[in-house]
Amino acid sequence: MMPLVLRDTFLDQARRTPDADAVVHGDRVWTYRELELRAGRIARTLAARGAGPGTLVAVRLAPGPELVAALLAVVLTGAGYVPLTDDDPQDRSRHILDDCAAMLLLAERPSDEGRTLTLDEASAPARPFDAAPVRAGDPAYVIYTSGSSGRPKGVLVEHGALGAYLAEARARYDGLAGRTVLHSSVSFDMAVTSLWGPLVSGGAIHVLDLKAIASGEQPPPAATARPTFLKVTPSHLPLLSLLPDSCLPTGQLVIGGEALTGSALGHWRTAHPDVTVVNEYGPTEATVGCCAYVVRPGDAVDPGAVPIGRAFTGTRMYVLDVEGKPVTAGTMGELHVAGAQLARGYLGRAELTEERFVPDTFAADGSRMYRTGDLVRERQDGDLEYLGRADEQLKVSGYRIEPGEIEAVLRGHAGVRDCAVLAVGAADARRLVAYVTPGPGAAPEAAALARHAAGALPPYMVPVVFVAIPELPLTPNGKLDRAALPEPPVQGDESVERGRAETLLCELMAQALGVPEIGADADFLAAGGSSITALKLVAGARRAGIRLELTTVLRERTVRRILAAQPDAAPFIAEGEPK
Repeated sequence: MMPLVLRDTFLDQARRTPDADAVVHGDRVWTYRELELRAGRIARTLAARGAGPGTLVAVRLAPGPELVAALLAVVLTGAGYVPLTDDDPQDRSRHILDDCAAMLLLAERPSDEGRTLTLDEASAPARPFDAAPVRAGDPAYVIYTSGSSGRPKGVLVEHGALGAYLAEARARYDGLAGRTVLHSSVSFDMAVTSLWGPLVSGGAIHVLDLKAIASGEQPPPAATARPTFLKVTPSHLPLLSLLPDSCLPTGQLVIGGEALTGSALGHWRTAHPDVTVVNEYGPTEATVGCCAYVVRPGDAVDPGAVPIGRAFTGTRMYVLDVEGKPVTAGTMGELHVAGAQLARGYLGRAELTEERFVPDTFAADGSRMYRTGDLVRERQDGDLEYLGRADEQLKVSGYRIEPGEIEAVLRGHAGVRDCAVLAVGAADARRLVAYVTPGPGAAPEAAALARHAAGALPPYMVPVVFVAIPELPLTPNGKLDRAALPEPPVQGDESVERGRAETLLCELMAQALGVPEIGADADFLAAGGSSITALKLVAGARRAGIRLELTTVLRERTVRRILAAQPDAAPFIAEGEPK
């Protein structure tokens, strides 16, 4: 299968179907002609500023047609894009910009960064330019993932690798030619499928905020606009049960980013038996997805681990022991990936690149293979089954997290002598717990540690529970004994008298968490809550007459603080019976 050239394939599609929908966001609809026109206008400005093959342009914009046009504009110049998000603390964003040496930053607002261009500035009339040819080895994008050294690291994916993945996705996922939901941040490589897949397949991108729709904060799309393709993580599956059918795919549900079990998938398949489910596996270093297992309507699925399947065209996968030798079928080993979809490596991190991207000793062409750190085994039928990690890397809500990065930030607090970070819980209740050994003097409060972490880390990397312990337990050889760390404390109830609204909201929070009861001062996230559980709480509260905002629940985290932050949330309940 020949790799696609993203720029050329999009332009060809725009010529063939100029009046077809390309991007839809609420009542705004851009055709392929309009998307090409707007992206081309921005591309001319970028090119005049020096953007082109071999250079990088950062993009930080809110979800919508303008974001798609800006990213496409970078592609049209031949440059690579670096997606940023407003959720990142300023220090982290600045580090990424400096680390990747982005020549320009496309943003909604001006900043003190001399390289910043607003959309208005970038959309000003500019002279046409002759786009230089894009080579397979030119950067397509750089996506930053958590780094064990305490700083995020950038994975540089070349146009050849991206084109190989998009060719595979277009061939495998016919739903991309219809309506595809783009709901995840473009700084997460899972979004690559939903961003570029439709535009090389003649389909339309439908930008939706699924959490806002599930909580009732935004209306759902019309039934006539039901998507044909949706890609999520396993942690999103509970969210899908809260959404109307107009948000759910009729063709393919692709799941990736975390280990998937048949039991987690059961409810979806019962409710939507005619939809094909694909379990797609792939690290960022192998360009989004490099193997998949297809569950067709009517296929039986065991409640345990769903296989990750077999390699994509042009990809080679080896299951090797610690000496780098192949293991027999049924034996656990580390998965190594080789072939057309490998990333170039880690930007500016030559030693780490050499450590993880090693010579492919099974190929005669001098190519490389990537050591994934994932433990797998080959089943008798030839499909691969994911078993876990060979290192300490964590996965929470589909995000890849190096605990060392969080620990390095926490050790920077004056009151912390040492610490260790773990992920506890399963599925949508998985959360980060930090075990802290205090320095001399009084132990820092959990709220102070959370604020310190939030100043340097994105929200998904901030621990929700902080446990103070005198010393970190060690194994006989002096390494951290994670199994000996105590269980996080259970959030209990309190004896303070509650009002009617507090009592009802405590009951609703307990129902959402699946626990018998919870106190008005108990921390929702520490008790096992997540963004998905918060959506259940918001939806249940609104049915009971309490109009909560999802952002308030996740920010305030206790019943008492939530109601204090939204004093008008329950006007009828405060006066008497729920209405």
